Formats: sequence, structure tokens, C-alpha cells
Amino acid sequence: VQHLLRDGAERGAIRFHVACSDGQGNPELFMQAGFARYGQELLLFRGTDKPLPQPWSDEQTRAAGIRPCQPLDALPLARLYSSVTPQPVARLESYRLADWERPGGSPLIPRSSLAPILRFAEMESYIQLDLDDGADGVAALLQLGVAREEQPHYLKILARPDVDSSPLVDFGLGLLAARIGRGGSCPDNGVLAPVRTYESPINRRLEEAGFADLDTVTLLMKEAVVRVAEPALVPAVR
Repeated sequence: VQHLLRDGAERGAIRFHVACSDGQGNPELFMQAGFARYGQELLLFRGTDKPLPQPWSDEQTRAAGIRPCQPLDALPLARLYSSVTPQPVARLESYRLADWERPGGSPLIPRSSLAPILRFAEMESYIQLDLDDGADGVAALLQLGVAREEQPHYLKILARPDVDSSPLVDFGLGLLAARIGRGGSCPDNGVLAPVRTYESPINRRLEEAGFADLDTVTLLMKEAVVRVAEPALVPAVR
């Protein structure tokens, strides 16, 4: 741990994020190294023994208010993140508005314990509009990662607590079914879905779609504070 902290500091890293299981005193080990615990994440897995639902039609997608992300969605997505994330966590993760706006309309992947270790061949982002909001407010975000090689696929949902995320789950699994049907170029290795504990009831909607609890990991972070000498007045000497 100390070696990684030193190496990161030499490369200019200002924040270190860690996700670890609670076994064998792992969180305590990192806390002794100066890390602060800021949450827990549930990892859910849907195996290949359950058939994927059929892909949605264009009519179903429009009726549910689901469409691909666009660069102009950056501000609504930032507001969505702020509305569902506790303020202490939002301050630690320090997302900026520019982070939600990426070329091609695909925003960043919300930080999770799985994102750094999965290799994606494709990443797609969709939003679900609040059809009861006259301003077409964003009610939820779906990010789907089509994995490479033998890794499982990735499904991440960010939604307001009052929004039923079941349509997005079914829509995302249907998209995976369509990708897997492309001549076998995308193998079905199951789907992993991370959910922060404060993002409930998304985990229950995933369980209803066939996902099962795999593990719970603790999220920790350490900031590398750089001290800068403050300017001070000194007597002038002639």
C-alpha cells in the first residue's frame, strides 16, 4: 500500500480510491494508511443460466422515455447525480460538469469498484426521461458495457429513489441480448451490476430481473494534500 501511495504521488495523483472486501481486516489496513471510509457497494451478478429478455422495439423505447445520451445532457446528469448522492460522497468524488460531457454523447462511467478492472469493447449510455416533467427532466441513467474476451458484461444504473428502474434494467438486458446475437461475436458471460447501498431500491429491481448478491465491498479514499508555502512579508534590506 505504501509503495503504491509513493508511486502515485510521484505521478501527480491527488486522490486514491480503493474498493475491498471486508474479510481479513482489509478496511482497517487501509484506514491505518490514512484512507477514509465513505460507503459500501453491492455487487450483483446475473448468470448465463437465465435467458436474456428480448430486445425492445423502437416503439417500446420511446413509450418509456428512453433515448441515447447526448452532450447537452451533461447538466441534467450532473443534477441527477447530485440528487441521489449524499453530499459528503459528492464532495469526495468531485465530479465536474465537464466530466459528464464527452464526445459522442457518452458520459463518464460513474465510479464503481468494477469499472477499473473490466475491459469494455463497447460502452453505451442511455437516459430515461421523467415523462411527468414538462421540462423533460432526466429521471435515470443507464450505462451498459459490452465486455471483451471472457469477462462479464457491465450494467450500471443511476436513478432517483422515486423512479422505477425496472424498465431500464429490462431495456439494458435486451440490448445485451441483441449484441450477443451478432453472429456470436459477443459471448454471454453473465452481467455484473454494482449498486451503492444508498442507491436502493435499484438493487431490488435488479434482483427481480434475476441478479443475485455476489459480494459487498467497502469504498475508501485518501487525498494527497500538497502544502504550498504561503507568501509572507519580509523586511526590505538595502
